[in-house]
Amino acid sequence: MQISKKYYDFILDDSKVDILEGTTQAGKTTTAINTKFLYKVKTTKRTKHLIASESLGVLVSNILSTGDCGLLDNYPEIELYLNGSSEQKLPHLKIDDNTVYLVGYSDIARFKKVLGGQFGAVLIDEMNIADMSFIRELFLPRFEYCCGTLNPDNPDKEVYTDIINRCRPLDKYKDSVPKEIMEELNKSIEHKDWRYWYFTYDDNPSMTEELKNELLSSLLPGTLEYQTKIMGKRSKGTGQIMPITKANIITELQAKYIDIEKQIERKFKRFSFAVDTKYSVKSNDVFAMVFDGIDSNGKLITLEEKGFNNKGVKEPLSPSDMVIQIDEFFTYCCNKWGITNTIFIDCEDAGTISEMKKFKREHGRSYNVIESWKKLKILDRINLQNGWIKALNYLIVEHCINKINEHNNYCYDKDGKIPEHDTPDHFINADQYSWIPYKHEIGV
Repeated sequence: MQISKKYYDFILDDSKVDILEGTTQAGKTTTAINTKFLYKVKTTKRTKHLIASESLGVLVSNILSTGDCGLLDNYPEIELYLNGSSEQKLPHLKIDDNTVYLVGYSDIARFKKVLGGQFGAVLIDEMNIADMSFIRELFLPRFEYCCGTLNPDNPDKEVYTDIINRCRPLDKYKDSVPKEIMEELNKSIEHKDWRYWYFTYDDNPSMTEELKNELLSSLLPGTLEYQTKIMGKRSKGTGQIMPITKANIITELQAKYIDIEKQIERKFKRFSFAVDTKYSVKSNDVFAMVFDGIDSNGKLITLEEKGFNNKGVKEPLSPSDMVIQIDEFFTYCCNKWGITNTIFIDCEDAGTISEMKKFKREHGRSYNVIESWKKLKILDRINLQNGWIKALNYLIVEHCINKINEHNNYCYDKDGKIPEHDTPDHFINADQYSWIPYKHEIGV
């Protein structure tokens, strides 16, 4: 097995966490598992270890038995118990006196059986697509050593902000890290003993010119796969789901006046207020509030927004806390722009809805508290909004930066599908709860 100088430095570096990011065919996982990971399995104090990949099938075919450079190809003496054994029911390897569990992080039920214990060495393949609850549980931490490998992905993913961007490269290799990625790393607080490595196919000695040319011609330039796997760039996706342009972003003055010079005020026929609720203390999910207006020309304008996040907060906000925030922001918006008598709240959050109704009774508020209506399918919502966006009937006041950012980052996944999890769409959701009851008034 051929190893480049940079990989030798990776193997010899005494770090607690190693993150290997870079292009495809760089040898990241292959080198890591056959060298440093195996060494850590044999030298850490604990005898239980972990290898995780997207699925058990992927783990076996891409990591253990590739046919030439898998762990079992190089070390046939390692015992594989894919269906478990009499001593251990879960899939695992036996390396001397060590047990290495094998899990697919897409199988939540199975990985939960493994988590909770303490591990010596951990290797996470394609860390960028792993379930974040799995990653967070491991990084409590539950290991003596961890190595994560990945191709670049959407830089706004939590795995970057929470883990990867806190790692740092050795000084001698800083210049080999793309400038854009280095800037992302420098935005985060450095974690001691967490090392970042950037590898490309040029760091793989087994890559001949013929193989390199074949690789470069295998994907269509401009696609997400080409950007991430060939160019090694972090990318938000090939296509935004609801892209907005500069023409869709207006100033507060433009929201108030149809003609600023002539001081012709914009007439609103309706205002609407809605809330999307997320109370997680572990994720970047946001509690989002949006105040919209529909003017006499059928233009939907997001006038105000406000958000909260419980992550890292010593005293997380509860539903009883949030209803105060909702009431205050609702009152602020109505005083500034105009009155609406309804607050729409995520229909799946019975706790906040109940607390809001209780608050209304105890404080004599006149507004209605109504559950959001979600029967309008996601695709139908998107199609409606894209039509309004194109016709400039969908506008956002420039200070609503969270909603603008969500539009910029809300992208199709690698399979061209609308993502269902870990998506930046909380303000978009609140906005939809706000306009769905009045969709017939927009664009007409």
